[in-house]
Parts: sequence; C-alpha cells; structure tokens
Amino acid sequence: MNEPNAILNEIQLDALGELLNIGMGAATASLSTMVRREVLLSIPVISVLSQHQVPNQLYDKPPHTISGVRQSFSGEFSGDALLLFSDEDSISLVKAVLGETLPLAQLSEMEEEAITEIGNIILNACISSLANVFQEHLNSDTPEYLHEELNDLFADGQGDDSFVLLLKMSFQISEQDITGHVTFIMDIESITTVKNKINAMLGI
Repeated sequence: MNEPNAILNEIQLDALGELLNIGMGAATASLSTMVRREVLLSIPVISVLSQHQVPNQLYDKPPHTISGVRQSFSGEFSGDALLLFSDEDSISLVKAVLGETLPLAQLSEMEEEAITEIGNIILNACISSLANVFQEHLNSDTPEYLHEELNDLFADGQGDDSFVLLLKMSFQISEQDITGHVTFIMDIESITTVKNKINAMLGI
C-alpha cells in the first residue's frame, strides 16, 4: 500500500492548494451574498491522508457526529468531495444564513436545506476550479446531505487504496469562527492522474 506522504510532494501539494484556493475564493463571494456579510477564509492547509487518519486530523477532539454535504464527481479522475462541519458549527452557519431570530427548532428543520445549498456552492466551486485549470470536464452528482458519526464516514475503504485530500480552513463571518473542512476521497489512480496534471502545469 502506498504511503500517503509519498503520493504528492510539498511543491505539488502547494500547487493543488492554490488551485483549490481559487475555487474557495469564488465560493466565498457567493457565501458572502447569502449571509449579507463579509466572509473571510483562513489560508488553506492541504495534506494527503489514509482514510482512518482523517478524524483525528480534522479535530483535536473529534465530535461524535458531523453535518455536511457529499458530492460525487467523475471524469478523467473521480471521487467524492465533502464539506464537513461539527454540529455546533453547522447550526452557527445556518443562523448566519437564515438569521439569528429564528427558534432553534425551526433552524434545525431548515439545517439540511441550508447546509446542502452551502455545500453545493463550495464543492462545485472547488470541482469547477480543478476542471477549468486542468481543462477537463468533470461530471458532478446531486449534493447529498450528511449527518452521521465522523468515524463511520471514513470507515469505508480503510483497507483499499483510497486516500483523502484534506483541505483545512476556517470561515469567519462577523467575528464568528466557523470551521469547515473540504475533503476529496479518491483512489490512488485518480490521485496519480491529478499529480501528473499538476506536474504538466508546473512544467515538471
């Protein structure tokens, strides 16, 4: 089995982080419109991990459950893109979008729709950014809302050659510190394809 750290070197990770940052910039503009406030993003940190390593890398003390969105994509390379939040951050983001005055019960009822829409904006922006830079057509499935155990989410495929490209970042909306994580689950063949496209882009 391949070691995660040997798949992409530091130069390749930095280049991929810059490409995803382009997508995140576009998504941030759309998110700012939704919440009617400026949205700031931290500098993204990207790494390649085995699936079983992800929960402890996402959080110092992983929450039992997370909320988020999964969007599968396919083309010359394929995988699942995910946007993940702790339950607490998910509700905080929904409050920012829908307004602080709504009762918690009503916010919870509307959480799935709001988070799915936010995930659709952010994940589509990241996928489109890669497709545009690499000049590839990537097909995206309908976003799927997630609310499940964090460990269960990354339990599938722990014995195969699937890895996770983890993009760590935080949102700041009017002094709120809401942390979201974008992850791409791809097999070694797809990650190798991405690696080759980065090398071609960098002239390596």
